[in-house]
Amino acid sequence: MSQHRAGVIERNIWASPALFVLVAWVLFKAGEVPGAWYAYGAGWLPALAMLGWCAARRRGPGIGAVVGFGVLLIMGGLFWLNHG
Repeated sequence: MSQHRAGVIERNIWASPALFVLVAWVLFKAGEVPGAWYAYGAGWLPALAMLGWCAARRRGPGIGAVVGFGVLLIMGGLFWLNHG
């Protein structure tokens, strides 16, 4: 796999928690609270997998980790305040 393609895949995986948070938000708005928490929790999986991948390659995760985990932490706190 080319270096450019690998970089694009990594950026997309780091950004994927935002999609899980969006799905969780829609489920919260629809009143499906348990399902929303599952969707939110699933958003941690790609971010943690990428963190493990970066650690295995002995490479810093970069700004993608800050954005991915930041979205999860901020929105998780807001979800908990509203639906905890």
